[in-house]
Amino acid sequence: MAMITNMISERVGTFLSRFQIIPQWIWLALVVLFLRIIFMAVVICSRRRKHPSTRQRGNRRRDGTMKTLVVLGSGGHTTEMLQLLKTLDTQERYTPLIFVVATTDDTSEKRIKAFSTAGNDDDDSKSTLQPDMIYKIPRSREVGQSYLTSIVTTLYSFPCAFYIVGQVRPNLLLCNGPGTCLPIAIATFVYRMLGIVEGNIVFVESFCRVCSLSLTGKLLYPIADMFVVHWDELHQRYPWSQTVSIFVPKKSKSE
Repeated sequence: MAMITNMISERVGTFLSRFQIIPQWIWLALVVLFLRIIFMAVVICSRRRKHPSTRQRGNRRRDGTMKTLVVLGSGGHTTEMLQLLKTLDTQERYTPLIFVVATTDDTSEKRIKAFSTAGNDDDDSKSTLQPDMIYKIPRSREVGQSYLTSIVTTLYSFPCAFYIVGQVRPNLLLCNGPGTCLPIAIATFVYRMLGIVEGNIVFVESFCRVCSLSLTGKLLYPIADMFVVHWDELHQRYPWSQTVSIFVPKKSKSE
């Protein structure tokens, strides 16, 4: 037994001695980064326990506006996000409004330019939504692409994501559903840990998700400041989420 103990102690000592060549400033930077991660985790948890309307008060600019970065997926994800934007004051509060779309998603870009707040019967605004900027990012995962190969394409999109977030430095990140938003959300979270941006991450799960989260939702659930779902069944499984129904298109009065 003593021989085994001495052998283990010797191997542990040999293993630890390899780290002595690492400069002390690197160890100090790692400790600071670790403490920063702990601090961000505490902040996110505390914000999730507050009322949603109080989450973003300390994150506005001096003029009361919030620079908002919106990530669009494609198809139904774009429809849901545009429906969400109809409920927001994009003229005076959530402005400037900056979009991110996949490089292969020409349809979403056209829908952004064609989108009008006048399409909402309950909205008195007649102004057309004009994006302040549209960025393009390599798509993390194409429709039907295997999860194994999507790891490579997702990693490929990360440098672009860090560039976009570094340029925009948003106060608020709005994203939903598709994997396109994953690199942008991760980049925003990393920049927050480093103290470069103050952007809150709001993730809106797809309306079709009733009992389970999407893969992107599962990955972003731990770091999102506000996680939105549409069904009580999903909220019961993920208690840190918020349940809303305002993103569902309303029926016209004639119906």
